[in-house]
Amino acid sequence: MTSDAFIALDFETANGKRTSICSVGMVKVINHQITETFNTLINPNDFFSQQNIAVHGIHPEEVADAPTFKTVYPYMLKFIGDLPVVAHNAAFDMTVLHESIRALGIETPCMTYFCSLQLSRRTIHNHRYGLNYMMQYYNLDFHGHHDALNDAKACAMITFRLLKHYDNLPSMLKVYSKDLRDKD
Repeated sequence: MTSDAFIALDFETANGKRTSICSVGMVKVINHQITETFNTLINPNDFFSQQNIAVHGIHPEEVADAPTFKTVYPYMLKFIGDLPVVAHNAAFDMTVLHESIRALGIETPCMTYFCSLQLSRRTIHNHRYGLNYMMQYYNLDFHGHHDALNDAKACAMITFRLLKHYDNLPSMLKVYSKDLRDKD
């Protein structure tokens, strides 16, 4: 594992169920640069709530021919490799990942993750810590909130700036990271 590398991840869901993934976005950051992206719509084989559609704008007909999570998951694992994963509000995104893996009936992999929302709260002083507020704090343009790839990119940009407050990623991970398997 490169000591200065991570994957920023974001999910959108079709409804309140954590297993209703309809979109995933990931960016790979190595040596302070976004080097690769991964983004796809996912057919959740479930209903779409009007509330969730209002948030992310994804409609059932847009995912009708999209792959299911079962098809996408191996590609996600390959993209992530052995890098730590960060999500803004990891309590949501990592629960979505964990519950979706469990729904497939397969073993949850060893995956180190941390939360840029929690890291923001512990590292800087701001009036609010949501993704859009943190982008404003760092004077970064942010368009397309609740688009999985745009949110993953925003998470990566915020995380990069937050990590400047720490000696390096491995030392920060010793304090703030968790293992996805701990959700069992």
